Amino acid sequence: MFVLHAPTEIAGQIGLLCGGLRSLGIGASGYNWYQSYLQYNENIINTDSFELAHFGHDLTKRADVLHFHNGDTLTVGHMELPALQSMGKKMVMHHWGSDVRTKWRTRQLNRYELPDSYFPDEEIDRHLRFLSKYISTAIVQDYELYPHVKDYYPNVHVLPLVCNTEQIMPSYPDPERTVPVVLHAPTNREFKGSKYVEQAMERLKPLANFKYQVIEHVSHARAMELYAGGDIIVDQLLCGTYGMLSVEAMALGKVVVAYVRDDVRAHLPADFPIVVATPETLDDVLLPLLQDGELRRNIGVRSRAFAEQFHSVDRVAKQLAEIYRSL
Repeated sequence: MFVLHAPTEIAGQIGLLCGGLRSLGIGASGYNWYQSYLQYNENIINTDSFELAHFGHDLTKRADVLHFHNGDTLTVGHMELPALQSMGKKMVMHHWGSDVRTKWRTRQLNRYELPDSYFPDEEIDRHLRFLSKYISTAIVQDYELYPHVKDYYPNVHVLPLVCNTEQIMPSYPDPERTVPVVLHAPTNREFKGSKYVEQAMERLKPLANFKYQVIEHVSHARAMELYAGGDIIVDQLLCGTYGMLSVEAMALGKVVVAYVRDDVRAHLPADFPIVVATPETLDDVLLPLLQDGELRRNIGVRSRAFAEQFHSVDRVAKQLAEIYRSL
């Protein structure tokens, strides 16, 4: 089997999935037309939309499975989809968030307002209707996104975010550290709820000794180095689920704080270690973590174990291979 992943790398997921599939003996190549300061380059070929469209015919001819990402395909207007369908090509669309998250459905499910997605709701609806006309199987990362696509695709699979835990050495919080380090790394401040994090940090200053650091506009490799020096990592507080920052922080053995909705949490394992907080409860949640080094250490150890068991490349790649076999 040979699988083509394209065309938008999100949080290093294409590269990690390609590496995991190869370890299972499945041929996989990843192509990315979206370049960013994060500089993801593992197991992928960075290109642009012109080159990808130009070589699209040769790439698709060889592939047994076409695994598209972020609502994108090999051409800007998805012009190749009718031909690929007529050829009997097996196709999957992997949605990642802002490509499908409509405001009207978010208001039904989430108490917090989120920034606008890539397109207005009407355009997202038209886009999903067009894609699902040719692609019958979709993948999402969790049950926060599942409601946004379930009415369009006959088959929707939930595949956890993937993390190469074998390449990430844990750096557990030191229980003897008297000034713990709190980190926040917003790629999008409005989406992450960064203003609520900063307000909580100000209110906590008279109550506990800690250092607060914001990490942004650095490469992924540099960010990982900085995460290793932290004790507590506050991720997103509005979306209702956790992202790749949380997964990597758990792999590092850190305490992760994020807002995970009850309906999303219900589908996660019982040993889920993320400390749940909202903008309203963040102060109360953080204070005991800042004051208790042993608590930080214990949660960090649980975090690492969860990342290994639930998000490892080996586990997620095997799940993905089963999805391909079901097509």
